[in-house]
Amino acid sequence: MCRLLGYVTREPVTVAHLLNNTLQAFVEASHLHGDGWGFAWYDESNRLQVAKAPEPAHASKEFSNLAEHMRTDTFLGHLRWATPGFPLSIANTHPFTYDQMAFAHNGLIQPNAELEKLIAPQLHENLAGTTDSERHFLALLSALESAPAVEAIQTYIKLVHERLQVVSANFLLLMPDALYAVCDFDPQSELAQKEPDYFSLKYRITDDAVLIGSTGLQQDEAWKTLENGQMLLVNRGRLRVAVIDIADKREIG
Repeated sequence: MCRLLGYVTREPVTVAHLLNNTLQAFVEASHLHGDGWGFAWYDESNRLQVAKAPEPAHASKEFSNLAEHMRTDTFLGHLRWATPGFPLSIANTHPFTYDQMAFAHNGLIQPNAELEKLIAPQLHENLAGTTDSERHFLALLSALESAPAVEAIQTYIKLVHERLQVVSANFLLLMPDALYAVCDFDPQSELAQKEPDYFSLKYRITDDAVLIGSTGLQQDEAWKTLENGQMLLVNRGRLRVAVIDIADKREIG
């Protein structure tokens, strides 16, 4: 399982400056979630960039250097706690990217063979690793080819639940126009029963930024909870925020 962290801001800012104590907690979480780290962001030319490594964030000089010096208005971060059977490798390290999109997952969807059936034929050649997470991304991309993002996500999540065993489908999706965060998990799963808040996502809205992250990252009362079965949509530039119910397509906020 994993930890997710992301933001959208009005102006480019460094990860360390904006996130401060939240970033420190994120690094601390890498002592448990130490099987890899990854960043995705848009540079000053609005081109997607990615950096990742199958090593603990707390021991990575590249992680620290990027957090201190890389400036962006849209950021996605991931810490990996590998599912048994999925080895540590760069191909299995999040985020996964395609064209100008990046994706990071926290959870487990089984079995891989059935998940692969949801991937469009022309996208199969992009498979590089062994994880369900990469297949989750490519299956979502397949849905995005035939519908607008919100509708595609809603339809795809419904299909996943109909055909597969879902512990958690939680993800962050970075697209050129927006950041999407989906909270969708089985509250009866073993990990959710052991740690009820593990799969919950939190978000914070200020005048100049919207932050989203997994629980346990020193979030105070200013952070709201993205409930199970909800999607957070944050438009770049305008910072327009919407919370959308995945199941019945009702916009909540």
